[in-house]
Amino acid sequence: MPSPTFTMQTPPAVMGHRGIPSLAPENTLGGFRKAADVGVRWIELDVTLLSDGTPVVSHDTTTARCGNHATRLDQLTIDSLDGLDMAAHVEHWPAEPLPLLVDTLRLLSTLGMGLNLEIKDYGLPTADVVAAVVNALQSTDFPSETLIISSFSLNLLAETLNQAPHVRRGWIITDLPNDWRTEAERLALFSLHADWRHLNPQRVQAIKQAGLYLYAWTANAPSEVASLWHWGLDGVITDYPQRFMTTHEAK
Repeated sequence: MPSPTFTMQTPPAVMGHRGIPSLAPENTLGGFRKAADVGVRWIELDVTLLSDGTPVVSHDTTTARCGNHATRLDQLTIDSLDGLDMAAHVEHWPAEPLPLLVDTLRLLSTLGMGLNLEIKDYGLPTADVVAAVVNALQSTDFPSETLIISSFSLNLLAETLNQAPHVRRGWIITDLPNDWRTEAERLALFSLHADWRHLNPQRVQAIKQAGLYLYAWTANAPSEVASLWHWGLDGVITDYPQRFMTTHEAK
């Protein structure tokens, strides 16, 4: 398969997973600032919608795991977020709001950080979710040359291709499916984002020979993926970017 044509910034070899959760609360504005302070140049984060269609940064469908009270996101609106602290379980960290995607994009632009934006598939209308993300990107003029939109959902990636064909797309996978080449071509993918535990040199080589970039998640120890770099692994998505940066930050 020929390599997709993208005249854009090559992402670095180290991406912070949800910011830098080993040092700061995940998927928060303060966490993204902390990642930038450490020297992380790209981060990965998760996006879903509130009940009013507002895109927010959250891995979960509720605020229970990270927040100071448990509420479903599909029961919240942009006007009902006051008092919500998404750093409630991180000791000695100040309160963090549930980040709106537009506020996050503005912050990352100010920090000069690139973004791997994962759209979560929580059963919401595909076209509406993608439209909300695209509108946020357009309203903030976030640079497409420092952006990848990724998802486990092929339907979300197909809708992203439809609504924002200029934006690079990455398919998140656990194990490598038999039809990965067909789907990569159909969706003109830029990258595969694979669980490192299902990668081996042969699979890495095959993915690279297909013209795709390859990122391993969530690799938290350099030894976990040490054998894969030689075969063409392009980067890691990690809770501990500081562990990888000494060796790989220049890539």
